[in-house]
Amino acid sequence: MGTLTRRDFLKIAGALAGAAGLSSPGAQVFAKGLENIYGGKTRILWLEGMSCTGCSVSLLNSENPKPLELLTQYISLVFHGAVGAAQGQTAVETIERALAAGDCIPVIEGAIPLGMPRAQLFHGKPFAETLLPVLEKAPFVVAAGTCSSFGGVCSAEGNPTGAVSVKQFMEHHGLPTHKRLICCPSCPTHPASLIGTLAHLSTVGYPEVDRELLTPVMFYGTSTHDNCPRFHDYNKHIFAQELGDQKGCLFELGCLGPLTYTKCPERQWNGGVNWCVRASAPCVGCSSPEFAQRRDFPFYRNREGLQFAGKGGSGHGGDES
Repeated sequence: MGTLTRRDFLKIAGALAGAAGLSSPGAQVFAKGLENIYGGKTRILWLEGMSCTGCSVSLLNSENPKPLELLTQYISLVFHGAVGAAQGQTAVETIERALAAGDCIPVIEGAIPLGMPRAQLFHGKPFAETLLPVLEKAPFVVAAGTCSSFGGVCSAEGNPTGAVSVKQFMEHHGLPTHKRLICCPSCPTHPASLIGTLAHLSTVGYPEVDRELLTPVMFYGTSTHDNCPRFHDYNKHIFAQELGDQKGCLFELGCLGPLTYTKCPERQWNGGVNWCVRASAPCVGCSSPEFAQRRDFPFYRNREGLQFAGKGGSGHGGDES
């Protein structure tokens, strides 16, 4: 492991603060948090429930710092089933040691099959049996991605597993979520949101969150629509006619930007290369609690009518032509 300087931390922290729209004091907080994580003061225990591992892949798409630096220098990663070497009994013992030490922040990826516990096994036992003691002892819990935060694709209407979010799982077992659980949705979660949240938890503690969704305001506090580069087309009622149109607001093709709260327009994805609207595709609202929940609400809709009622509400899709 190389030696990192205060300047290195400030460089990364500046990028995180920029992603959150924060000023210089915010960067200082992130820098201190990264130092704590790097120095082993804050250790990360990553557990994966029902998911496609997309949030882990997104973490490995981190641009600043790069994946190797992130995993070997900036994060004290105690366990990660997808990128770690520990398997079988070694993995179980690693988690048990982390629990005994009691100094880890668990990051949970994916939903939990509450209605069919044996739909997901960890070392021959239902995943929930491994997860529950971790959640009982953790000072903070981070839900990474929409499946973990709200149920996502795994809890879509008609699924047989009874998959639930981390919040629902904790409430089912009578575990407190107030000022403990923090959700970093999107499908997948953006690495800047996740690393910035962990750095904040390590330094300042629990951040300001949306009361209902438990999402950090610094990363999920603004509407995607408000900062969309096609916002002026929306105001002028200039709408795209087909997917791929380079001009025109995508609202009539089902874009859910007005009801979605992320920083996608500002920071984009894969190092700022692209994002949905820049690729001339509508925002599908992947950070919303309603994402993928109903089979009568497709991701892409022609000549949109009604949409969700709001940030945490429900509604119904428009007529399709």
